[in-house]
Amino acid sequence: MRDEGDLHSLAQTLGSAALGIGLGLGVLIIGFLVSRAALPESNVAAATTGTPAATAARSSSPTSPPAAPAPTPSPAATPRPTATPDPLVVSAFEGQGLQLAALTMPAGYTVRSPVAGTVTIVLYQYLDGEIRTDSNVATEPSYPYLFVRSADREIKLRPGAVERDVELLVTDGQTVLEGTPLFRTRTTAASSWRTFYDPEVSAQVVVSASVRASGEGIDPVPLFKK
Repeated sequence: MRDEGDLHSLAQTLGSAALGIGLGLGVLIIGFLVSRAALPESNVAAATTGTPAATAARSSSPTSPPAAPAPTPSPAATPRPTATPDPLVVSAFEGQGLQLAALTMPAGYTVRSPVAGTVTIVLYQYLDGEIRTDSNVATEPSYPYLFVRSADREIKLRPGAVERDVELLVTDGQTVLEGTPLFRTRTTAASSWRTFYDPEVSAQVVVSASVRASGEGIDPVPLFKK
């Protein structure tokens, strides 16, 4: 039998071994707990670290270029007004020993003075085969002669009957400029020349011209045919 000293020594040995085992287990357990506690933080850190990368990846993805603005349509060109041709027709002819201009025009046409000067208006009637200036028969038409006298020329215009065929736009003694309206046609009836001298004439106005100083006749066509 072992003595009491050996038993005591064995007990100390076993106690030391048990203590060492206990300390080792404690260290392992603490290490395990520490590692378990640190593991979620590592996962979170890894996840957090990965997020910017994903964000950067998303940010670096190409984007569609902005749509080009639609072109502004050009404004439509404004059409330019077209000049209306003058319907006046001027023809030369002779009658009663004069050089004459026959003016043919539509109803509603305005005849303008070819020169600047003073207007004289004389009314004529055709009674019993005679040209009369001293009559005023209400039942017969009156035919105006319009004289436009400039410093060197006299222009004589013979339209149709006043009020019936033409509307006078000037008065006797009025001073006019070149281009001033003299009268406006109401119909296409012929000039008084047809009634007084030549039934073949159909022009609305017959014109003659002369030099004032000598009374010599001159060609009136260039005054109107421009």
